[in-house]
Order: sequence, then structure tokens, then C-alpha cells
Amino acid sequence: MKKKFKLMSAVMILLSISCSVWAQVGKNQVTYTIDGGTFHHQLITINADPKVMENGAFTNTVGNYLEINLGDKAMNIKNGTKWGLNIVFNKVSTGAAKVNDPIPKGVLDHQVYFNLEVQVNGETKFLGIDLQKPAKTPGTITITRFGSVGGTVEGDFQGTVIDAAGIKYTITGGHFVASRKS
Repeated sequence: MKKKFKLMSAVMILLSISCSVWAQVGKNQVTYTIDGGTFHHQLITINADPKVMENGAFTNTVGNYLEINLGDKAMNIKNGTKWGLNIVFNKVSTGAAKVNDPIPKGVLDHQVYFNLEVQVNGETKFLGIDLQKPAKTPGTITITRFGSVGGTVEGDFQGTVIDAAGIKYTITGGHFVASRKS
């Protein structure tokens, strides 16, 4: 019985270390599956350069909310981001929120949302919420880990977004890990 307990304890410790190492290795990374337009159940992975000033998780202390920006633009590259994620969340902590939930003291951002930047046939498309009919673009964002500055902010997202032409895209299995910056 003692051998089984020691073995279980060792396995649990290894699993904890593995999860912690994965979170550190995956810092500034986004994954999600997209369906809609030219995308058919396509898995997207974005590895964001942590040295790019815009990449990471930032708190807006005036409005008391969180903004996460992760894009594939690397340092010393003239062209802009081709794949990216922008999240605005109405808390500076862990928790869950629905897309379009209000941000009461939001200075620039007044509601919870996520936007995506994607490439379609060599062109950049921006996918986001429908401002005219918010019920058409429901979604959820959950922050599961909220570390201190220099630590990790991690969470999940899913929902429906549209492009400028009104084409709907379904986003499932969205997950991000970002460095928290000051």
C-alpha cells in the first residue's frame, strides 16, 4: 500500500511539474479552431514574440480591466501582424465573462470581446463582434490563471465572430498563455 501511495505521489508531482513547464514554454501562444469562410475546422497556432512590446497581458488601471494582445509580428520585421488575437476582459483577475458584457469604467473599451487577425488568400482579415447586433456574435472568455507582473495570464475563449463582409466564423477550443506586463 505504501509503494502505491509513493508511486501515486511521484506521478502527481511529475504531472504538476509538466503542466507548469508547459505553461512556461507556451508563454505568448494562442491556439484555436476556426470554421467559416475558407476555414474548415482548421487549427491555428500563433507564437507571439515576447520581445515585441505589444505582445502580452496588460491591465488598464484606470478602467480596471485586462487586455491581451498576441500577434505573430517579430522584432525587426517591416510588415505587420498576419495572425493575432486581442482580448478585452472586464476583470483584473481570474473569472469568466460573456462577450458583450459591460466594462463599467472602460476608457476606450466598453464591453468584453475578442478579435482575431487572420490570413485568407494572402489578405489580412479582421474578425470581431457585430456592434450593430451583438446577439449575432456570442462568446465566452475565461481567465484561469492570473499571475503577477512577469508571470503568466492564461485562459480560454470561444464564440462567433464576423468579418467586414458579414461572414460568420465559429471559434472553438481557444486557449492562450501570455506574459503579464506592467
